[in-house]
Amino acid sequence: MPAKEKRMIVMRFGELWLRGKNRSDYINILLGNMDVKLSGLKYRVDKHYDKIIIRPSNSSFKEVLRRMGFLFGVSTYEVAYETEPKLSSIVKDACRIMESADGNGAFRINAHRSYKQHKFNSEDIVRKLAAAAEKNGIPLSPREYSREVYISVAKDFAYISVQRLKGLGGLPVGSSGRCIVLFSGGIDSPVAAWLAMKRGMEPVYVHMHAFPKASEALGSKIANLIEILAEYHEAYRTYYIPTHRFQVAALKTGRYELVMLKRFMLKCAEQLLDREKSMVIVTGESIGQVASQTQNNLFSEEQGISASVIRPLACFDKTDIIEIAKRIGTFDESVKPYRDVCSISAKHPVINSDPKAVLRIEKEIKLDSLAAAAVKSAEIADGSVS
Repeated sequence: MPAKEKRMIVMRFGELWLRGKNRSDYINILLGNMDVKLSGLKYRVDKHYDKIIIRPSNSSFKEVLRRMGFLFGVSTYEVAYETEPKLSSIVKDACRIMESADGNGAFRINAHRSYKQHKFNSEDIVRKLAAAAEKNGIPLSPREYSREVYISVAKDFAYISVQRLKGLGGLPVGSSGRCIVLFSGGIDSPVAAWLAMKRGMEPVYVHMHAFPKASEALGSKIANLIEILAEYHEAYRTYYIPTHRFQVAALKTGRYELVMLKRFMLKCAEQLLDREKSMVIVTGESIGQVASQTQNNLFSEEQGISASVIRPLACFDKTDIIEIAKRIGTFDESVKPYRDVCSISAKHPVINSDPKAVLRIEKEIKLDSLAAAAVKSAEIADGSVS
């Protein structure tokens, strides 16, 4: 096995290569996000055409590798070992790495020579390594394999890896601007926020609470959920907006209470668009999941809203949403008891709302004024958003 100081992490892009002339802008945002994520750790970075090579210190290596799993915009990343760009060195070190690799089963050799001026090519690497592997009793199979050895040869060095990990993919957070996320204490909205981040949007959270004091919301699982999501992207701001004014007015809304509540939330989020330099509102709604999420009601709720209302979970089943929530670490916190304002609704809410009726009720209860007053009295918890 090569010396530990020769270890490095090779990070590859996926979708970023579709960005054409803007590719470098996306990569620079990715590198900026990576610097924030790896803050406090010792490492250096080498940029290459199709990848980024991270060289952590021995003491930081394990933690750097762990944090890489929370970085959007990365297709794959692998633990690799550097060697000389000579055929004999590559074959010798590759055999050592394969012999000490975890797991059982045959290997497949995956070789690539990016620098074409070397006197050997990818086929030479495969042929020579296959012969050496057979001599050393290392099983190989081009089809029935359970492990792979990856070899890449540049001008001044080559690297070898048997551990390629799948990244989060998507786009670097911030490359698609900011979004206002309507954030409840349930399972859905944290997943919607995570998916918005995967598409490059930087979240600004808006939580509507039913507590007499905002401090009760700030000390609740809401802050814990946002802290979990902050591991994927550290920059955030949260608005804790009270709903007591709306709850009084809701007595006049009858079966339209839940529809009007959702419209009230959108109106509050709308007032934050200019302040947060955003044109997008993200919600955790899924079509048909509850009474407020029928096609009629979704249309009634957002008519006239001066923003794109994006619903990342629109076509997801609840089981799909739960699976993602468990994978990203929000599920256990989401299912803890909480006084969710969305649970305060009429016993028999309207399913097929009349958009004209919604606008009439909105005018009667002065919904715009209610939203303006609620936003004005919001408690703001700042993160590192500038």
